[in-house]
Amino acid sequence: MQRILIFLFLTMSTSSFSQCADSSKLDFGGTLASKSRNHIPFHLHITDTIQYCCDIRKISKHSDWILSKAKEFIITRSNNSFYENLKINQVDVNYPDSVEILYQNQWLYNLSKFNISYWITYTYYNKNIKYGFGLEFDKNGKMISENKFPDFSKNKRADILTDICTALSVVKTDERFSKKEIDVVELEYLDDVNSFCWLVSEKLKLKCGTSQYSQDIYFINANTNKLEVFTKRNGVMTVDCVKIGR
Repeated sequence: MQRILIFLFLTMSTSSFSQCADSSKLDFGGTLASKSRNHIPFHLHITDTIQYCCDIRKISKHSDWILSKAKEFIITRSNNSFYENLKINQVDVNYPDSVEILYQNQWLYNLSKFNISYWITYTYYNKNIKYGFGLEFDKNGKMISENKFPDFSKNKRADILTDICTALSVVKTDERFSKKEIDVVELEYLDDVNSFCWLVSEKLKLKCGTSQYSQDIYFINANTNKLEVFTKRNGVMTVDCVKIGR
């Protein structure tokens, strides 16, 4: 009986993760990029005072309030469960371009003197899936950036994500994908359909030197498995090829 229970536990644990060809190509989705170049990044989790310039406690009078407003916005648009699966990475304070940013200038931390905005970055965790996004709030606590996660009142299944193997099977059976390979799979958000989607990109086969490329990109609805968008990413890339051996 003990062996059977162990087997069942292992089977259930394994089945919660994608196990199929190309499932290992699941990557970190979204982005944690800063909203503005003219900003000071304030960190919540300081472990090395040399590594990080700015402890968020220096602006706690402002940051506690803005993080509370951000939490209120997120929970209202989604729910408590979604918020509990978020990790706050940092809070960037965006200053007007006319302000010169020097971290050692303590007067910059008196935020009431400036027309600033806050760029708060989060990482969403759903089993083995990670998705990063940022939200911008003005100094009055109003969200002024684009939506980066679903409105749960209009999509009750927003956080019930399909297995990436299903998304991969949808892509691989598409006639446009014939004889191509998968590059990466990552979670993204499409505001037009109010849903998380699996972004599946084609693996490029580039020659040495500089060349133009066209990469197939598929967006598979992570709630319904429907192909929402097919597009192409075009660009120019330089590949340095080094010969190994004589």
